[in-house]
Amino acid sequence: MGNTDTGIKLDVRAYPIAEPKGNVVAFASATIADIFAVNNIRVVNSDKGLFVAMPQVKDKEGTYRDICFPVTAELRKQLSDAILGAYAAEREQAPAAKESTAQKLREGAKAQPAKTGEKSAHKKSGPEL
Repeated sequence: MGNTDTGIKLDVRAYPIAEPKGNVVAFASATIADIFAVNNIRVVNSDKGLFVAMPQVKDKEGTYRDICFPVTAELRKQLSDAILGAYAAEREQAPAAKESTAQKLREGAKAQPAKTGEKSAHKKSGPEL
């Protein structure tokens, strides 16, 4: 993503989790104005829909606090929109890649027993000679 008419330059990337085990569905990174990079931004699925959560650290009291965050509401909205847009774009491309990988795994699983059977047949014939 690049400059917008009203915003600062953002370059974002989203990395969907293939099989989420919790409410985090993706991680993202953002480079702001070519001078500041933020990693481990989370895309979270909640009852109210998707939202962007900034990287956090747990303090001594057990409370999570953002490590870095947009200071203005405008930048927060721009960053959130850019990350959610990148996530949506990645999700559109992901099903084809996932099916391709799943198909390869199925084909590999079908081929594996035949190879194992051949190896065990050779082992049995070896001692008989």
